[in-house]
This record gives sequence, structure tokens and C-alpha cells, in this order.
Amino acid sequence: MMKMRQRGLALLLSGTMALGLLAGCSTEKETAEDIYTPGTYEGQAQGFGGPVTVKLTVDGSKITEAVVTGENETADFGGKAIPQLQEQVMKAQSADIDGVSGATVTSTAVKEAAGKAIAAAKGEQAEVKPLTPGTYTATKEGYQRCHVTVSVTVDETRIQDVQIVECTDNPITVTETPCREIPAAILAHQTYNVDGVTGATFTSNAIKNAVKDCLDQAGGSDGFSAPVEKAPLTQGEDVHTDVLVVGGGGAGMTAAVEAYTGGVAGETSGLEVIMIEKAGFLGGTTSVSGGVRFQYTDETGKYDDAWVESVVEAEKATLQPYMELEFNEDLIRGQARVMNKTNQLLDGIGVVSIPGAWGTSLASPDDHEDRWGGSFLTYAVNQYLPKTDIDVRLNTRATKLITDDAGAVVGVEVQDKTSTYNIYAQKVILACGDFVHNEELIAQYAPEFVGGIPFAAGTNTGDGFLMALEIGAVPLGDKMMGTMGADAIVGQSPDYKPFLNYGAGRAMYVNKNGQRFCQENLTMYVTHHALLQQEGQVGWGIVDANNPMLDVLANSTSEYVCHADTLEELAEMLEIPADALQATVEKYNGYFRAGEDKDFGVPVEQMRPIEEGPYYAFRLRPILMSSMVGLKADGECRILREDGSAIPNLFGAGNVIFGGNITSYYVAAHGVGTAVYTGDLAAAAAVKEILAENK
Repeated sequence: MMKMRQRGLALLLSGTMALGLLAGCSTEKETAEDIYTPGTYEGQAQGFGGPVTVKLTVDGSKITEAVVTGENETADFGGKAIPQLQEQVMKAQSADIDGVSGATVTSTAVKEAAGKAIAAAKGEQAEVKPLTPGTYTATKEGYQRCHVTVSVTVDETRIQDVQIVECTDNPITVTETPCREIPAAILAHQTYNVDGVTGATFTSNAIKNAVKDCLDQAGGSDGFSAPVEKAPLTQGEDVHTDVLVVGGGGAGMTAAVEAYTGGVAGETSGLEVIMIEKAGFLGGTTSVSGGVRFQYTDETGKYDDAWVESVVEAEKATLQPYMELEFNEDLIRGQARVMNKTNQLLDGIGVVSIPGAWGTSLASPDDHEDRWGGSFLTYAVNQYLPKTDIDVRLNTRATKLITDDAGAVVGVEVQDKTSTYNIYAQKVILACGDFVHNEELIAQYAPEFVGGIPFAAGTNTGDGFLMALEIGAVPLGDKMMGTMGADAIVGQSPDYKPFLNYGAGRAMYVNKNGQRFCQENLTMYVTHHALLQQEGQVGWGIVDANNPMLDVLANSTSEYVCHADTLEELAEMLEIPADALQATVEKYNGYFRAGEDKDFGVPVEQMRPIEEGPYYAFRLRPILMSSMVGLKADGECRILREDGSAIPNLFGAGNVIFGGNITSYYVAAHGVGTAVYTGDLAAAAAVKEILAENK
């Protein structure tokens, strides 16, 4: 059996672990029948996305009801685990529960919170001991298999200082904010249980858990675990602007810059621009992307109508195999018209670009590592924005589009950390991403993709999509953009290397029954869909000792890569039927020798016979990166109604209009490309309308 690493659940706090000992100090007459004071008691602990609360109702002898809540836990993992954890507490009649695999942080929080509630029901109070003065350090796993190291200085009663010693989490556009804000909040409130930075949950939790570890080293964290009390939201003053951009990813940032400059770096349009972002930083999914954007150039330098039409035809040829609906040819044409201008604008504000394999890559200064990818685009724009008058409002979520009696959009209702208010605008551009983190919307609009592991900006929950539907916008498409990675941890960057080196016709894929399940030479964005339909949503790529790229697997230290001298041994490691795997290999090899794959149609030149050991396998899991369901738009990104008319004053950019308009499945370099080009296109059209209306 292949051994997979599992993160062990953390032990309860020492005070909680001592409950049985403390109970033994009661009167001699006390029995198991009267260990509790009847009533309802509550405990709270830090979960994955925020506080997890356990509310226990007890009679004298037992827990009669357990209610576990964690509103900010991830829907796919912690959220799904909560009902099971609640049942475990009831069954165990204690905090000593097994937890749920894949939801380690949530499980640990439930154990800790249940322990606190039980202690309260027994009339026990956790002893808060004086701390041992000094400076302590701790390291916790953060984002994308990286870590955060924190030092905490304490005296006997207070936290004196919190410093980030090292943060290998990346990209900096995501991690910089929690590394700055979380230590300051902990110091100010004297508790590690502060709010995390929206959109940077992994790094936020790593910092908070490291601080908790340091406090435990110093003598105990119990006295520093109280959640920060939140003041009720107030009604703020309304705001007015010319252009409101909702969302601060690649599309929103480009739209804001275009609206502010009028399309030329160093100039200004004279219009007021506000950009709001739900997260505590700018960047969105672009920050965690590869960063390559498709680009066509004109050697003559004319970029005239004839060139535009040649781009349209080239794009249609590129996208045709991956489009199941009618092409929005006008939108492709619109992107082609602004493409050269968009790239000049981005280069002009510091987004340095170089030619790449699939289009334009992002060049970064020497001190920026290759792993930055798309985050360099958002980093460069972040450096530019303070030099402008663009009003950037972070931690600000749009909740509803405001329309007038004629149905025209006139603004957006928003909510920040302290208040709710309205932002009225002449034009609104929705650039707030997709719904990869909204399981309900996936089930409704792309049901064949339920169960994939999301990897994208955690704020992508379909806000703009839903707001637009409420006022008559039209949804298009029924797919999700995805790939196949080795690991299955929500929020962690998938390990693509085995797949990239051995996918797309370089290996034979089998499911847990040892059977092939797809045409292996197709793009990973298509084959991951087939993987989603397999039992357990897991597969394996199989190669033999003669594979031309064997060294990658042979040198791999991944727990998701294994090898054996025989197919029988390999099957045992993968926990799949050996006879089925042997039969599949023989059939596959027979097709190769005959020159025709009769099952899936893989061209024989892209098949790799599996004949000689040692044999290698790498795990395949379906990763969801964005929804390919978008809002119907016209050639200048106006959002359309069912009858084809534009919703006045409403535009879309980026992923909110990507799927369904120009492609059904993702095509390489089109995520960031579509983001920046439609961001520019939408803003240019909005500015043109404003200037015409203001004459």
C-alpha cells in the first residue's frame, strides 16, 4: 500500500487535556451522573478561515446537544467536516474526537473549542499562568508548501513584540499584507485570535498559529486567545465617482489604469476612478497565475483593420476546438483592437514584458524569482497606483447593484470592515472574478465539475456574477477551467510537474479500477473533466523505464510518485486491481503496435508503450482554477440582457465574461490575456460613453 503523509491533528491545550484530572478533585460523592451543571456552554477556537464555535447543552451527566459553527471555514473541506465533527463530539461525549481527514485545522479547532465548553460545564476555569519572559520563535506551514517563522517577545503578562523572521510564502502581493497587519493586530489586541486578511488565509493562519506556539512555549496561550470583539456595522456616507471598478485583480487593475489615464501612460483622462477589492490586497487570481498572456504583433506596425481581422481568424482557429457555444466574434475583435495599446500602457507603467512560449511573459527585476509569474503584473501595478489619484478601497465588498427606474445601473451597495454605504458612479465595471469557490454555483451552472479542488483567489465566490443576474444579465457556459495536479489540499498550489512532463500524450492514464478513462493527448483542461467523472476522482499516469523523460520521475521525492519493478507490485502500491492494470497495459500496447488506438483515438506517435520495468506512476487529481461560466457581453464588454440589449452603464472584464463568450474550456495564456485586454476594452468604452454624455 502506498503510504501517504497525513497531517496529524494537534493535541488539545494542556489545560483542556487535564480535564479528567481536575474532575478528580471534586467531592467523593460526585459520580458520572452529576459531573456537569445543567445548561448551555460555549467554547471557541481559531479555525481555518476564522473562529469555530462549539455550543454544548448538558444535563447533569451527559452532553445532550452539540452545535458546531464555523462560518468562515472552506465550504469544500472544513465546512463539509463540521457536521461530522459535531456528530463525533456527541458520540464521544467529550473533546477526544478523531477529527476528519482533509480538514485538520477545522478538526483541531473543534476539539479545542469543545474542550473549553466542557470545562465551563464542569465549572472549571483554565488557569492563566504567568509567562516566562523572553523571546520565542516558531515556524508554521503557510501558502504553497512554504512557511512563516515568527518571533514573539513577552514579559510575565503581556506580548511585547511580534516579528516576522522569515516568510517564504509567495507571491509577495498576497503575503505582504498579512505579514504587516497580523503582527500589529496581535500586539494591539493582546490576542492571537485576530481577524485574518481576507484572501490570504493560509499566511494569516500560519502567523497566528506560530504566535500561539510561541506563547505556549512561554507558559501558555490561554490568556491570549480571546477573539477580538467587532463593533456593529454603521451606515456610512455615500460616495460619488465617474468610474467604479469592482474587483482588483488583473482585469480590474488594468481597467482602473485605463480609465484614469485615458489609455496613455503618464496622462490622465480627468475622470474620478474608484476601485474596490474584497480582499485585503490587490491581485486576485492573476497573482497566482503563470502570468503569460497571448499577444499578436504586427511587423508592419500598422495594427490596422486588416491586421485586426487576421487576429480574429487566428483566435477563432485557436479556440475552435475548445468552444461548444457560438463565438462572441465581436468580443474577440474588440480585444484585438486594444491589444497593442494595452501592452504599451502596461509597459509604460512598469509591467515589463518579454516574448514567451505562448505569448508575452512577464519580466521581473533580478531580485524577483521566476515563481512570481502573474504576481509581477499585479506587483508592478501596485507600485504605480500610489502615484495616481485612483481611490483604492480594500476590504470592501460589493453586495448589490443599484439601478434607477429605467433599469440603468447607477452605483453599487458596498460593505467594508466598519460600515455599509453606496458608491454612485456613471459607469460600473464588474471585474470581480468567477465562482470557483462557490460550490452551490458550480452545482447549478457546471454540475459535471462538482468535487474539483479549487486553486484560485479565495475571494472568487461569484459576487459580480450573482449581482448581474439579479438585474437581468444572461449566464453563458457550463464548464470549469481546470487541470490535473498531484495533491489535494485546498488553497495549495497544485504540483503540476509530473503531469506537465508526462501528460498530453506522454503517459497512459488509469482510474482506481486500473482502466483507461480519457484521450491522454488532449489538453489538461479537457482531460481533468474526464477525471472528475471517475470513482473517487483520482487517477494515475503510468510510464515504463523507456520513457524519454523518465529522469523527472526517477529523481522525484514527491509522495505522489511511486515505482516498482513489476506491474503487479505497482498495482499493489496504487491499491488498484493488478489483473485489470495488466490487461489495460496489454491492450494499450497492442493498439500501439497495430498503429491505432481504438478506444480513445490517441495518435500512435503520441502513445508510449509500457513494456519494461521499473514502472512509474504519478497521481492525478482534478484541480479547479476558475469557472468558465460568464455573463453575456457585447464587443465592448457591455453586459447584455436576454433580448440582446445592454444593461445601461454596466460593463464586465476578466473571468466574469471569459467563459461562454469566447471559449468553453480554458486555453493557455488566455486567462491573463483576457483579463488585461477586456479590462482595457471595458474601461475605454466606459470613458468614451462618459465623455459623450458629459458634453
